[in-house]
Amino acid sequence: MKAAPPRDELYLAHTEIRHLKNTIGALRVQLEEIQAGRDDAVQVATAAGRNEVLQLRKTIEALRDELQTSITAKEAAVQSVVAAGHDEARQLQATIAALRDELENKTFQLAEESARHRQSVNDEVRQLRDTVSTLRAELERKHGR
Repeated sequence: MKAAPPRDELYLAHTEIRHLKNTIGALRVQLEEIQAGRDDAVQVATAAGRNEVLQLRKTIEALRDELQTSITAKEAAVQSVVAAGHDEARQLQATIAALRDELENKTFQLAEESARHRQSVNDEVRQLRDTVSTLRAELERKHGR
């Protein structure tokens, strides 16, 4: 083989350089497209992540509100039950006091009735003794003893 004239070598070198520059340009464009695609993907992923975070925050806020509403309702129910219990306890205490007073009055009345009855029985016994005594005295006078 014969050596190529220097001009052909120069032409081939320039052609190769041009091809390499074109390849570099194409690779640069492709790299920029890939980078742009990555940037777009990052932006899409970031936007999706932000959207998901926003949705999660809204969900958390809604659940927190629901929980607070539930807690408030339960506290109100507990307070209502406690108030009803206190009211019932007061009513029961009032009933107990009234029944105690009634029992004491009945006990006092029965004691008074019992005392009156004893007094009546004692009076009757005394009268009967007096009658017996009078009748005995009459019998003794009639029979002479």
